[in-house]
Amino acid sequence: MTEHKDNQQLDGKELIANESSDEQIRFLTKTVDSLSTELERVKENLQKRKSENTTLKVLFYTGLLVLLVGFLYSNSVLQRAHMRSLEKNIISLEQRLSNGINQVKMNMDLNIQEAKKELKLIEDVDIFTVLSRMDYAISQLHPEKEQTVMLVNQVRLDTDEFTRLLKNQTGKLKFKLK
Repeated sequence: MTEHKDNQQLDGKELIANESSDEQIRFLTKTVDSLSTELERVKENLQKRKSENTTLKVLFYTGLLVLLVGFLYSNSVLQRAHMRSLEKNIISLEQRLSNGINQVKMNMDLNIQEAKKELKLIEDVDIFTVLSRMDYAISQLHPEKEQTVMLVNQVRLDTDEFTRLLKNQTGKLKFKLK
């Protein structure tokens, strides 16, 4: 009897052990299933993140490319505008310089015409003719007093110097015109 009791106890323990091992198997199966499900969700999330990261990289590099192209375009536009402004300034300076040169030329022409008018004294007779006639007239004088001779010689020297200065001055004016 004791054996039978012992067997029953052993069978009961085995049943409990069998039941508990079945429970444990079910529990472990549930745990493995939940871990498997969790692992699948993590795997899906990783793939989503990988896809999102790839999309973000594409957007980032596209944005950089757009910024670079925009910078290059605006730089070229600004450079062209600056060149146009410089060209306009150069043209304006050339026009001002041309006007200034024309004004100086007109003033010189007027000065030369005035100088020529001053040199012509009597009916198209210029000052050089007058001076040469005066020199001839003085050379015809033969004064007797030494003081008068000195004065006549001084007048002739002054006349020669004046003639030379006028010729140099008119020669410079003609040279400047060329």
